[in-house]
Amino acid sequence: MSNTTDKLAIANTALFTLGDTLITVIDDTTPVGKKINAVIESVIKELMVDDWYFNRKRILLSDMTQIYKLTVDSCPSPAAFARGATITGATSEVTCTVIDPISDTVYLVTEPSGDFTDGEVLGDGSNTVDCATGYPLSVEDLNIDQYQYGFRKPTDCLFIRGIFDIYHDKVKLPHKTEGDIIYSYYDSNCYFKYNKYLTASTDVSDVTLMPLWFHRLISAKLAYMLSANITENQKIRSKAEIDYNNAYLEAKEKNGSEEGAIDHSGHNDWEEGANRVLELL
Repeated sequence: MSNTTDKLAIANTALFTLGDTLITVIDDTTPVGKKINAVIESVIKELMVDDWYFNRKRILLSDMTQIYKLTVDSCPSPAAFARGATITGATSEVTCTVIDPISDTVYLVTEPSGDFTDGEVLGDGSNTVDCATGYPLSVEDLNIDQYQYGFRKPTDCLFIRGIFDIYHDKVKLPHKTEGDIIYSYYDSNCYFKYNKYLTASTDVSDVTLMPLWFHRLISAKLAYMLSANITENQKIRSKAEIDYNNAYLEAKEKNGSEEGAIDHSGHNDWEEGANRVLELL
C-alpha cells in the first residue's frame, strides 16, 4: 500500500459510513471529493496532536539547538540583523544564526561555532557592526523569567509533552514555551518529549507510518465532520458522532496496549479516552 491509496481507503470508509458514493482519487472533482481533499490533512494533523506512542519522540536537551543572547554595542549598518541571518566575525570567522531579533543591539542566536573576538566586526553579508575596541562582546545564556536556558523547538514538533529527568521519567520539569523557543532551568540530564508530525512532504501527512486502528479513527472523524455537509439525515449524523467517539475510545485502548510499557508520566490512555467520551455525551 502507499500513502495515496491508504488515504483513499480512509476517505471511502468515511463515505461508506455516511452512505455516500465512493471516490476513485482523493482530489476527485465531485463536490464530495473536493470537500475531502480540503479537510483530510487538517483532520489527520489535528488527531496526531493527541499523545500516541507511534508519533511520540524524545530528545536530550543537550542534543537540541541551544539559544543564546548576543549583545553588540550599536545597531548594525545600514540595517539591523534580520531573523535567519548568518552572523560572521571578521577576525574569528565564528558564525551563528539569528533566531529572533530582540532589539537593534540584542539578538537571540544559535550557539556560536567558537568564541568571537572582543571588539571585532560582525556582519551578515549586507550589514555590519564594528564593535568598539575592548568592548566586551556578550554571548550568554538567556536568563529570561528566571529560565536560564533556551532551546529551539524541533521542526517536526506538533505538540509538546514536557521536559523530563532522564533518570526519573515521572519527574516532569518546569518549562516555558514562547514561539519556537523552549525555556528551561536545565541544559543536561533531561529530555524533551513531544509528539511529532509524521509527514511524507511539507504539510502532507504519511498515514503509512500509523497503525490501522488510527486509520479507522481518521475515517470516523472525517465522517463526523462531513456528515453535516453531505446529509440531512439526523440519524446518520448522530451515528457518525457515536462512531467517532467509539473509535477514539478504541484507539486509546489500542494505544495503551501496544505501547508495551507503563507510561510513568502518569496518564492512562483508556481512562483518558473514556473521560473524553463522557464529556462529549
